[in-house]
Amino acid sequence: MGQSANTAEQMAGWFATTGRNARLDVSVLDLTTMFVEEGAREGVRGDIAFAQSIVETGYFGFSPSVAPETHNYSGIGATGGGVKGASFPDARTGVRAQIQHLRAYADPSLRSAADLKAPLVDPRFKYIVPNSRPVPCWEGFGNGVWAADTSGYGGKVLVVHNRIAAFPKPKVKAEPPAPVVTAPPPPPVSIPAVAEPTLVPAVSPVEAAMSIPLVVDDAIALSRPVQAEQVLTSPTRSSQGGAAATAATGFTAMALITICATLWWHGRRFTRS
Repeated sequence: MGQSANTAEQMAGWFATTGRNARLDVSVLDLTTMFVEEGAREGVRGDIAFAQSIVETGYFGFSPSVAPETHNYSGIGATGGGVKGASFPDARTGVRAQIQHLRAYADPSLRSAADLKAPLVDPRFKYIVPNSRPVPCWEGFGNGVWAADTSGYGGKVLVVHNRIAAFPKPKVKAEPPAPVVTAPPPPPVSIPAVAEPTLVPAVSPVEAAMSIPLVVDDAIALSRPVQAEQVLTSPTRSSQGGAAATAATGFTAMALITICATLWWHGRRFTRS
């Protein structure tokens, strides 16, 4: 009882070194995989059960009592005297029957088919269970226990198992390391250029005062006395004096504007003071 100590690949690799021609309808690797899986299900050493099948079938050469198409790898039902062994529909069912039969011999806690992990397929299970005389070790097989062989049946099975165990286990190829994914560098940060401050030229108080638009009240112009010499009755005098009067008036207006602006500026200064 227990779990397989040898892998399916190891057992198939060992068998390939024997040079034997296995009369199987599945590959040796598929068969050894079934032994490991079905043995693990019931708690039986599948690797030793495979070694037993080597002894029972003569390296899968089989015999007249147990033909290759029966998928019977352990001689179940072939009790001697030309009696044909049991037949199973496929390789896995034949392996499962062998594992169940081995557990029936070795496990005292097995009281009925309901205690099995898989559906019962062993046709001779009922002749053993419940088992009042379990055989937990392979050295106890033979002499009517599983086989009529009196020359150390269990020892022969263990010799094959030891040969398998000595075969190097295939190295498991290490998977290449996953590529390291690096995050892309962050985009460059665009720093806007600082605009140069706009320099406002200094303005003198007089220039500031002169830039303020002034509205001259028409009353100032109307309050000026009209000079007698500006009123001319002669057309010639009127035309000549008109030009002079226009020029004088323009000059006078500019002078008044300048005076008013100056007075207004000084008035503001005095007021603030």
